[in-house]
Amino acid sequence: MTAQPGSQIRIIPQKHDPTSKVNFGAIITGCDMNNLDEDDFQAMRNAIYVHGVVIIRDQQDLLPINQYNFVKRLDPEARAEHGWGTSKEAQEITGITGKLKWYTIPGTPAVQMFGQGYQGNDHYGLKAITVQGTSHDNYHAETLPKENIARGETRFVVFHYDGIVYGAHPSRVTTLRSLRVPRGPPLTVRWDDGSGRTMKAQAGATAFYSNEQLYDLLTPEEKALADNSYWETAPHPFVWTGNGKVRSQGVGLVSSEKLDLNELPPWSVDKVYKYPMVWVNPVTGKKGFQVRAEAVRKLYLKSAPGAEECIVEDPEQIRTWLNEILDRIIAPEYINIPSVEEGDVVAWNNWGVMHSATEYPEAYGVRTVHQCHIASSTPPLGPYDSTSTKGELKV
Repeated sequence: MTAQPGSQIRIIPQKHDPTSKVNFGAIITGCDMNNLDEDDFQAMRNAIYVHGVVIIRDQQDLLPINQYNFVKRLDPEARAEHGWGTSKEAQEITGITGKLKWYTIPGTPAVQMFGQGYQGNDHYGLKAITVQGTSHDNYHAETLPKENIARGETRFVVFHYDGIVYGAHPSRVTTLRSLRVPRGPPLTVRWDDGSGRTMKAQAGATAFYSNEQLYDLLTPEEKALADNSYWETAPHPFVWTGNGKVRSQGVGLVSSEKLDLNELPPWSVDKVYKYPMVWVNPVTGKKGFQVRAEAVRKLYLKSAPGAEECIVEDPEQIRTWLNEILDRIIAPEYINIPSVEEGDVVAWNNWGVMHSATEYPEAYGVRTVHQCHIASSTPPLGPYDSTSTKGELKV
């Protein structure tokens, strides 16, 4: 399809394997993200929300500041700062995520370099940087031996949406620009959950599943419960999780052990949020089941607007209930791993899909990506929310 008469933009839905049940993803061609007029910008915004994930081809000349400008244009009222923050203090309060070194591209407030390997003598002002790749070792309870990784086996690291969710709402849209792509045979992603499941993936690729598809996998009774329910984050949730690990398929927790709130860095109740269990797509109106396993501390369950509310605080009860739901979507037929080329920008609806990195062997070479997302100026809305203040925790 074409964005507007006279526009060169083409938006083409992704083609998936006949065995796949994935119903999202698109390819965008014919645009220059350094020079987007309003019509083309709106067409791209619409495509992100309609298709969930879009691969924008041929952006080799995209300036880092214009990658940021695109994301800021999607949320003009948002703070001019990366969704995880960029200060040393921010890194210290993000738990395991903060253990990886963050490199902000000079001259931009919210574009960060990620990847793996030596990035050259001067990368957009970053001097002689060697980036540590993301490893599932930091997240999984049981890990693959290094020799398995070296011969091309891997895991999904951890499925998540982008955002610190303490004093800042999840980012609306994330963009990931590929500058250098590792080269080698496709990797085999292992589930290692007793199912024998595997699937193939390009080295360094990002995997996605749709929260809208997950919502569709709920029973009618579960949908009614989810539509009317909320969940509360923990203060500093990724510190609160402590040494808690995710399962080998990259989603859901192995145990319910958490730190006591008194063990956390200083926190204030006004920065702790209560979110709908179902987030509504702002363009299509479709519903997505959205609860972050590592961040949820309480559930506020209701089966109808006027029903009595049940508050669940038992972490083991929350873990087992949520894992059973997540198990329905974490299957190869629901996972989208789009192939990318150098110069591609992958952009996704951070409120509508979950994503995960995949580890790859060092022998495949250097990976360089520029990532940009900024904390949303408003919280996501649920089916019965009418204002953008519903996300605030009432105490």
